[in-house]
Amino acid sequence: MQKRIKYTVILTVVSFLAAVGVASTFLLTRNTIKKKELAARAESLYIVLPGLEGKPEEVTPSNIAEQDRVFKGINKLGQVIGYAACGEAQGYSSKIKVMVGIDSNLDRILGIDILSQRETPGLGTKMTKIESNVTLWTLIYGRELKSTDWDSDEWQIPLLKKPERLKKFGLLEKERKKVQPWFQEQFKNKTYNQLIVSKIKDHEKITAITGATISTKAAINAVQDAINKIKNTIQSPSWEIR
Repeated sequence: MQKRIKYTVILTVVSFLAAVGVASTFLLTRNTIKKKELAARAESLYIVLPGLEGKPEEVTPSNIAEQDRVFKGINKLGQVIGYAACGEAQGYSSKIKVMVGIDSNLDRILGIDILSQRETPGLGTKMTKIESNVTLWTLIYGRELKSTDWDSDEWQIPLLKKPERLKKFGLLEKERKKVQPWFQEQFKNKTYNQLIVSKIKDHEKITAITGATISTKAAINAVQDAINKIKNTIQSPSWEIR
């Protein structure tokens, strides 16, 4: 009886200390996590609104929740590029959160950026995976060699003796443009009505990730959620008297 009470007390104390530790960690890191999330959202605005100049303009009231805010993008000429907002939907094992940009006519998608997801590794996570095209040549020279490069007399001189030859062909330059995963790239220029899952490759629809149809549908639902937020904010109600 005494051992049972002793074990109960020990277990209670350990559980209490663990709970305090978890709570303390959360409180200490909460602001840092919040800042990182805001930074990720700010960065993604420049991805989904190509040509955005300066800081995007918020078009929703300041009392709106962070995840429901809608932004307007302006280019160098002062023209409206389009609008952007966050959307989310439940996936197979997590909530998928995206940033979506659409044109000023609220017709076509300019781009999407998946902010967070914790789907099944190797399946649903492919929505954020960039397919690698790295070869031996790209590792050595910085880019894939073209057939026309070999036709030049410059290549008759041993490469290791003439590193300036590499610079002439731009082989040491690194690609600075951010490459998007193929899954996210296919959303560009799609209309709302084209957000349909296709299990085979179809340029008019959204090609599903093999073995992750649920995750694919969830990503589409998240994109639709963002578009609906934008349209509900920008478009005037049909009953409004002008």
